[in-house]
Amino acid sequence: MVKHVGVLLVFVFAAFVAGCSQPSEPDSEEGLPVLITLTCNPNLALEPCQDVVFDRSDEIRIMMEAIHKAERMTGIIDYGTQYKMSINNADGSVTRYDFSLGMDPKMQGLLVNQEDTNTGYSIPLEDSNQLRRLIQRRTD
Repeated sequence: MVKHVGVLLVFVFAAFVAGCSQPSEPDSEEGLPVLITLTCNPNLALEPCQDVVFDRSDEIRIMMEAIHKAERMTGIIDYGTQYKMSINNADGSVTRYDFSLGMDPKMQGLLVNQEDTNTGYSIPLEDSNQLRRLIQRRTD
């Protein structure tokens, strides 16, 4: 009898601990930057431009997904920069990119890490258009 009570107590304790722990949610904010800032390049006056700040996790997630889908371009690139992008991480580090989208929905976006300006990354068309819409919502 005592043995069964001991086993029962172990199960009750395990259920209590499992019920008190937080579940791992798929849309967890862990690992996401805390802020993304787009600063217009004043030297590129071809199209209208406004600075944009993304501080909402849903917007930051969209930006980061597009960045992670970007594909490395071959050769050395010659490009104009629409925005200077700063990605502020939770640990205080900052990653900086040159970032260009333009307004043409048929053009892919361009991303260049400022630590290696000889290597460019193209943002897929669907993601580029999603980023255009996201920026448009913030600047309207």
